[in-house]
Amino acid sequence: MSGETILIVDDEAEVRSLMAGALEDEGYKTILAKDGHETAMALKNSSPDLIFLDLWIGDDESAGLKILEKIKKTRMEIPVVMISGHGTIDVAVQAIRNGAFDFVEKPFVIDRLLLTCKQALEIRRLQKENSALKLNKFDIDVFSVGTSQFATSIKSMLEKIASANSRVFIKSKIGIGADALAYAIHKNSARKDLPFICVNCARDEEKDFDAKFFGGEKRYGLIEKADGGTLFLEDVAKLHANSQAKLLQFLQSGFYPAGSRKAHSDARIICSSNEEGDLSSSPKFSRELFYRLNVVNIDAPNLKDRREDILPIIDYYLSNSEAIFGLKGKKFTEDAIAILQSYDWPGNVYQLKNAVESSLIHSIKSKEMDKNDLPSELTSSAKDKFASLNVAKLISLPIKEAKEFFESDYLRAQLDRFSGSVSRTARFIGMERSALHRKLKALGVVAEKRAAKK
Repeated sequence: MSGETILIVDDEAEVRSLMAGALEDEGYKTILAKDGHETAMALKNSSPDLIFLDLWIGDDESAGLKILEKIKKTRMEIPVVMISGHGTIDVAVQAIRNGAFDFVEKPFVIDRLLLTCKQALEIRRLQKENSALKLNKFDIDVFSVGTSQFATSIKSMLEKIASANSRVFIKSKIGIGADALAYAIHKNSARKDLPFICVNCARDEEKDFDAKFFGGEKRYGLIEKADGGTLFLEDVAKLHANSQAKLLQFLQSGFYPAGSRKAHSDARIICSSNEEGDLSSSPKFSRELFYRLNVVNIDAPNLKDRREDILPIIDYYLSNSEAIFGLKGKKFTEDAIAILQSYDWPGNVYQLKNAVESSLIHSIKSKEMDKNDLPSELTSSAKDKFASLNVAKLISLPIKEAKEFFESDYLRAQLDRFSGSVSRTARFIGMERSALHRKLKALGVVAEKRAAKK
């Protein structure tokens, strides 16, 4: 059962009853109104997720348009589906131009009514998700936290990209937040007051995706809904072959088939992919489409490849913990910090964020957070790394060789913790930088600065 609320506005009691019965059978809640006054009262006392609105109420064939105008002035976030009959199709089309989501004709075909309802509510859910994304500035601002090349350049990079109108291709792994990057581009662009719509290309079956994304003869798809704004295609590598062809046609001409009509949109396209390798060589993805989408490229590195940002990001989350988590911030102990720095973070920044929140919850009665407050996957990984020091082998060696063996593994682990930075490693372990260089050379340990490659 969905539990979403639908307001039905029609002057015919029989129509209201018929629609309410069909929608309630699907688990929706319904509110009924017969005219503009009852509609205003219903909106004052409740917050419906969708409105079905008759065009011809009483003797006025355009009464619905007047009610629609009032709704869009006060509750523009609620999708409105017009109910049309008596030869009022032209007026229904005018209603869509005035902001209605779609229209259904009388007499009703119940399946068509329910499909339109489902599509309109999906748009409403997307809007709610995007509103939450807009409010969560922390997921956007965290990209520029830290001292890595990526962190120090991403803000100015996004501002430059935003000022253009080019398509953007974001290559990022799970948990980096490609959706937040896309929204940051949108909110810094001239399109910021127009729709920002996210589409997950892997979520739906091909038929469902086509209907939702491209629309049809009598319904608008998401491309048209994003007209003038930004359309973010998440996980674009999973786009179905037929949808790839239609999208390519749209990118080439600005038009695409929606049933028997030609649809048009001025939506800016931003997409993301977490696929390994070059998508242009994938047998399942159109090479021409990839080149059309990949005008401006953002390659977002994994968190493990910019370890110098881990502590600043943790400090950022802790200093804003009440706003982000609703929890009072506190410090991590040194042993907890060592584990946080050495972990590889396969879930990237979002996993780190979750780890901070989890630690705050587990240490609710303590003044600080220690390693026992960390998620189990972090402490298990630390144990595995310490086990790699191979104590069994150490005790079988003479003290000089055992010392070299231990120092070699120890220094590799510390260098890895500080992204290959000899200066920061030397500072932490209490050695002069030049002395550490000599030690690394003597032990044959190479310091690889992974972050410098980004």
